[in-house]
Amino acid sequence: MRKTLTILTILIAVLVVGAIFAAPSFRNLNAEEVVAVRAEAVKSGTLTETISAPGTVEPVTKVDISAEVSARIVEIRRREGDRVEKGDMVIRLDDRDLSAALAATESRRDGERYRLEAERARIVGSRQSLENARQTLERQDTLFATGDVSRQALDDAMLRVRELEAQVQAAENTISVIEKSLSTAESQIEQAKEAVRKTRIISNIDGVVTLLNAEVGELVVVGTMNNPGTKIMTIADLGTMRILTKVSESDIARIATEQVAEVRVNAYKDRVFKGRVAEVPLQRMLDRDNTGFFPVKVALELDGEMIFSGLGGNVDIVVGTHEGVVIPSQAVVERRASELPADIRSSPLVQSERRTTPVVFRVVDGKAIATPVRVGPSNLTHTLVVEGLEPETEIITGPFKTLEKIKPGDAVRIDENAGISEGREWSGTPPAGGGRGGPGGGGRRGGGMSVRF
Repeated sequence: MRKTLTILTILIAVLVVGAIFAAPSFRNLNAEEVVAVRAEAVKSGTLTETISAPGTVEPVTKVDISAEVSARIVEIRRREGDRVEKGDMVIRLDDRDLSAALAATESRRDGERYRLEAERARIVGSRQSLENARQTLERQDTLFATGDVSRQALDDAMLRVRELEAQVQAAENTISVIEKSLSTAESQIEQAKEAVRKTRIISNIDGVVTLLNAEVGELVVVGTMNNPGTKIMTIADLGTMRILTKVSESDIARIATEQVAEVRVNAYKDRVFKGRVAEVPLQRMLDRDNTGFFPVKVALELDGEMIFSGLGGNVDIVVGTHEGVVIPSQAVVERRASELPADIRSSPLVQSERRTTPVVFRVVDGKAIATPVRVGPSNLTHTLVVEGLEPETEIITGPFKTLEKIKPGDAVRIDENAGISEGREWSGTPPAGGGRGGPGGGGRRGGGMSVRF
């Protein structure tokens, strides 16, 4: 009897404890579950549409200094980082061989001058002898006509005239040859002088030495068609810079000169430089991976400030601005039209021809109300709502996992910290590339947006 009583007591205790723990569960079955969400009021603003592209900073004016004559470097007057003004000598080459060649050419010219003078003096005597022979021939011809001299004497006089004429003609030809040789020597002297002058390399721009590839004692050579010459140094004007970007071929049609741009350079992490599109090429280029791109040049507005050349960066080129209702992109979710309530399915904004339609969940009396919308340009951060929402309407903006699962009519409560403790909620500046495009769909590689309220 006692044993039976003990068993009954234990059973009653177990039932009581189970009832205590099961009571909340039974109550929750009848109570509606409330979902914590983040919400904000819709605002009107400006959505700035941009196209992003990577690029490399380079000077607008840059000169590669190479030798025009082959010689050894004997002096370097400017080194990396030194400022250079137009007309400054930056490199001096060994000019001894070239100066010796110049002296030899001048000596040959002087020899030709003396030879020319001698020939001109000699031809004077030959011309006088020719004139005397012609007078003698005239006398012999007169005497032969009167029978005072023989035919032989007349023939000898005529032969003498012809010989002297040939000598004078030969002397004149020799003088002409010497004059041409003298002219050639003068040209060779000018070339030799120019070669000597080229041993002193002069900068033809104002700038800074950004690269030095040679040192004193090295032999620099002149480039040929198949063999590039020695590049001694590079001088660049670092006050007028640009960034050479690689714009995707799918975006190039929207790029035009004078469009404003924002430039972020990797080395200047906390700065945004202003820029403007300076040149839009017409020819597509191929990258190393055979991806097509267009090398668009964006001029930087530095106001005289100098920045480093060769730095990597990213450019956001403004291609359009849009006014209207702007909301976070993750607030726009896709839902099947068949899952929406009947009164919402009849809305003209529901895209029945598509499998899904974009909707936004409004907060009305603690309920999530699905609202069809027509969206415009957007990116991963913000979306322009063309139709379906009015300013100051309170909409659900997160957490994203909740937005994926929420259904029309679900009970919600606003909690600004909802979802934050579960993990980092994506928001803020979008990564480079990838807007969803306009209402026609079709993301654009390299596209991006920024938003202002």
